Amino acid sequence: MDEAADVMAREQGAACARQPLLPVEYAGAAHCRAGLQELAADGHVGFVAHHDGRCVGVMCGRVVGAAGFVPAHGLAIDADRVDPTAVVVALLAVLAPVLLGDGATRFTVDHIDHPDLQEALHGAGFGRGSVFATQPARATAVATDVDVRVGTADDLDAVATLSQIELEHRTTSPIYGAPTTRTWAQARAEHEQLLQDGAVHFLARRGGHDVALVTVELTSPAPRLCPTRQPYIGPTATDPTSRGHGIGTALVHAVLSWAHASGYRSVSVDFDSANPLSRPFWLGAEFQPVGYRTRRALDPSYSGRLPAPSARTG
Repeated sequence: MDEAADVMAREQGAACARQPLLPVEYAGAAHCRAGLQELAADGHVGFVAHHDGRCVGVMCGRVVGAAGFVPAHGLAIDADRVDPTAVVVALLAVLAPVLLGDGATRFTVDHIDHPDLQEALHGAGFGRGSVFATQPARATAVATDVDVRVGTADDLDAVATLSQIELEHRTTSPIYGAPTTRTWAQARAEHEQLLQDGAVHFLARRGGHDVALVTVELTSPAPRLCPTRQPYIGPTATDPTSRGHGIGTALVHAVLSWAHASGYRSVSVDFDSANPLSRPFWLGAEFQPVGYRTRRALDPSYSGRLPAPSARTG
C-alpha cells in the first residue's frame, strides 16, 4: 500500500506541474494511501507491479453495474517510465479475470491527462469515452438578454422535463448511448433528491418558458481528477429550438460567477468525447481537460467464463 501510494503521489505531482487544476492533495503519499484504503474497504481488488525490485504501478477496480471500473485514484504508473504500456497491460492481465469473474461485460478506466498513459491504454484496446475538465471560478459578464435564475422546489417539473431532453440526446447519432428507461417521474425524484442534498439548479427562460438547465452538485464523481467539495456541473440541457442563442453560455457564466461569489475555487464538468455539441461548447467555455474516461468492449462469450485468480486481495 505504501509503495503504491508513493507511485501515485509522484505521478500526480508530475501531472500537477503540467496541469495546475488537478487536485494537489493527491501529490501527497498520505492522501493517496487513504484513498487506496477506501477503495479496498469498498470492495475494490488491487494489484501492484514491480520491476527490478521497484514498484512501478498499481491498478484497483471492481464491477459497477456491468462494467469493470478502475477509478483514477485506483490507477497510477511510475512517472519515470518512458513507455508505461507494459505495466498497464501486465496489471490489466491480472485484474481483468477478477472483474470478468464478477460479471463484467466491459471495462471502464478513468485516468489523469497524461499523453503516455493515454497511449498505453489505447495500446491495450481502450478508446476515449468522455472528458473531465475544470476551470477557476471567476466573476464573468452577466448576459442581459437571458433570464437566468436559481431554481427551487417549485421548478422541479421544468427541471425534470429538461433533464429528460438531455438523456434522449445521448441516444442519438453519433453518441449512440444506451436508450434511457428513466421516466419523467423518476427524473423529478432524482432532482428532488439532488436539491435536498445541496445541488443548485440554474434555469434559463426564453419566451415565457424554461428552455435550459445546468445542475451544479458539490461532490466530484471523479476523485483525483476534479477537486472535491467544489462545484461540479452535472445534468445539463437546452431545448433544441433554443440552441444557438447564447443561452448555454449565459448559464455557464452564471455558474462561474455564483461559484466565485460563494468562495469556491473552481468549477468542473464532464462531457462525452463523441458529442458534437458538448465538446466544442465546454472547451469554448474555457474548461481545460484534466482527465479522461476510457472504455473497452468485450466479446459477450467472456462474461463470467474466466475464473478469478486466487490472490483476490493482491
